[in-house]
Amino acid sequence: SRCTTTGALPPPPLAPRASGFFSSSKLPKHVGDHAGACEVYTSAHRDTATRLGLPLGLGAGVFGSLVGVGGGVLIVPAMTATVPIPQRVITGTSLVAVLATASVSTVNFVQGGQIDFAAAAVVGAAAMVSAPLGARATAALDGIALKRALAYFLLCAAPLVPLKALAFAKRGETFADDENEKTENSAFDATAPLHASSLAAIGACAGFASGLLGIGGGTIVTPLLALTTPLTQATVLGTSLLAMLPPSAAALISHARMGNVDAKIGAALALGCALGGFFGSGLAVDAPEGALETAFFLGMLFLSHRTFRGIPKGNVKARGGKKSL
Repeated sequence: SRCTTTGALPPPPLAPRASGFFSSSKLPKHVGDHAGACEVYTSAHRDTATRLGLPLGLGAGVFGSLVGVGGGVLIVPAMTATVPIPQRVITGTSLVAVLATASVSTVNFVQGGQIDFAAAAVVGAAAMVSAPLGARATAALDGIALKRALAYFLLCAAPLVPLKALAFAKRGETFADDENEKTENSAFDATAPLHASSLAAIGACAGFASGLLGIGGGTIVTPLLALTTPLTQATVLGTSLLAMLPPSAAALISHARMGNVDAKIGAALALGCALGGFFGSGLAVDAPEGALETAFFLGMLFLSHRTFRGIPKGNVKARGGKKSL
């Protein structure tokens, strides 16, 4: 086991900090940690994770700002495989990185005029309401089946956005210049009842899935915005990242109160993600036609692959004595 050395006892918990809010030593009892993760960890474990945080955050920030997700999909599995830190601490701390990516990227997208603020407000508000409902539903719904459905959704959505751009291009509706981009974005009124209802449904689905499956809301918001609105892909990315800020901040506060956030590791991740988000979003704002659609295609394929890999293999007993694969 990575938690112990031969002939040695499990490592002691870290010393409590004065504040207790972002404390990695205040570890509530938890039975859902992945196999191999330790309930307590040492300063050496923390130092290893901190050194990993900057380069890992840099890559996650670039990926997240180009694809429209927070970057936790890279951080959580990499940290889990590298250091013996409780899964709940990795998950909670990764939210610091998600906020850093979304915040810094949003600034670049705002300066580039690539955010629909009304759409982000509707999506973010709906996600805030539905996320707790998703968390409560974990005991009643088959999470494995839902994860499988999400993986297939991402797989199917991957080619649709490039095909959408190709269809527009064939109709002569290319978004190559700034004037066409502004016209296309302004044609979408997020406050219109039909559009607002659609955006609220997207936010509700994203929040519910986030609470139920522990995934970032951008994984749902980005493809649905791209497929159901006429917004350009850069505006989809900026709007999705802005919409993620309120629910991610609320989730971070909840995890921090439970002692699931390590401030030192989080600071390293945040710095890396801030740098990566800055460069990635800068590339996104000035990306040539077709580049973001290609990045979306590859990113959704990767996310689908990660989701499929996260599904337990073999027969798993479900409620009522049934089995699901």
